[in-house]
Amino acid sequence: LVPGGPAGGPRGARVLRPSQPPERRTSMELILIRHGMTPGNLERRFVGSLDQPLAPQGEALARAVAPTLPPVEHLYVSPLTRCQQTAGLLWEGVARTTVPNLRETDFGPYEGKCHAELQDDPVYRRWLSGELSVGEPIENCNRRAAAALEEIARDCAARGWKRAGVVAHGGLFMSMLSQFGVPRRAYYDWLFENCGGYRAELTAAPLMLTVTGAVGKVRE
Repeated sequence: LVPGGPAGGPRGARVLRPSQPPERRTSMELILIRHGMTPGNLERRFVGSLDQPLAPQGEALARAVAPTLPPVEHLYVSPLTRCQQTAGLLWEGVARTTVPNLRETDFGPYEGKCHAELQDDPVYRRWLSGELSVGEPIENCNRRAAAALEEIARDCAARGWKRAGVVAHGGLFMSMLSQFGVPRRAYYDWLFENCGGYRAELTAAPLMLTVTGAVGKVRE
């Protein structure tokens, strides 16, 4: 754990670095929440690793969702601005740890673009069908999601926290839950709405997220 955090972050901000997997069995609750809307989300663009802030609509949604969420003892947050902003709006004043491995998938040359701009590109069409990889391979995102969850489990257990919030990205959460979520579901069956997500019981050994319910904005 290295002192530091985003400029203007709340007290106790830290950066979580990779370490060894958790060794003892423990259980706690995580509140998994996707960030609020960005300008790119509103235009249905591939945002990925682009560091966009929240749009005014995203800020308003986070403020509306905040009173519906359970209190947490600590926050684990992606380093990207939209997640840092969302965390502060959802759980004002709660100390946070920045987890680099919670960042979103990098969509390479398609970042900042939308389907209408790319639909005639044959490489794009092959990427959509799963024939080839563009940008960050899904296997790499899966490894990052697993590493992030292991570090969160270890940190929560070491500090004795019983409930923590995790604010990150749709693609990252789909990678995490398609590997460790219970009930078992495919990648695209774990879609998150902006400022929506799940409550889950985290077991450290074996690593498992048992989903117990939805939170925030739910899919219509």
